[in-house]
Amino acid sequence: MSPLTFQPASATSMAAFGAIVSAVLAAFLGGIHRAYREEGRATTMTLRVAAITAFWLGLLALLIGSGRLATLPLSGLPFFFGSVAGVSLLVGLSPLGGRLAAGVPLAALIAFQAFRLPLELVLHAWAAQGTVPETMTWSGRNWDIFSGIVALMAFPFGTRHRSVAWAANIIGFALFLNVIRVALLSSPVPFGWHLERPLLLALHLPYALIGPVCVGGALIGHLVLTRALLRH
Repeated sequence: MSPLTFQPASATSMAAFGAIVSAVLAAFLGGIHRAYREEGRATTMTLRVAAITAFWLGLLALLIGSGRLATLPLSGLPFFFGSVAGVSLLVGLSPLGGRLAAGVPLAALIAFQAFRLPLELVLHAWAAQGTVPETMTWSGRNWDIFSGIVALMAFPFGTRHRSVAWAANIIGFALFLNVIRVALLSSPVPFGWHLERPLLLALHLPYALIGPVCVGGALIGHLVLTRALLRH
């Protein structure tokens, strides 16, 4: 079997992944609704952001599903990672990100990152099934499960103790950067690790949603939380 042959995951793990993706999107749109509620524009802004998000995800899905992404240099992975990072930074640093920082409770911003715990459980199951390399799990070099645990432990105390909120944010962001490093080096790129089964999620649907929704969501969450903490 070729090292670039993709091994699909089980139906159970895919259902869990779908639930996580849906929960992250719902939390993001719920935050938009909360942030604009006092202005009376909650529904309008939520629908507008939902439409833009659907367009963005649909565009990526079209590129991946049609095979066009794979025809780009390095299988389109630089474009995939770069676009996810660029859009996430744009959202997190935009006025929309500022409104989320001002209008969403600090405890909710901290708790948002808890989705990374079940996501790591899914990745662990995928590694056992051959869908992703073991480097993408806590058995390898990805320890992002601790960011979810820290978020769950910190959010009840983050509002009263800003040091707890800062600690959760910094720990989570450091683990996030490590995930990006591991994902890049686990991919089939010239500077990556020579793995028997490299990371190919970005080239297959719906697995590729882990990028714009989960990775992008985590980055936006950290940027918004940082802006919220700096406000005080």
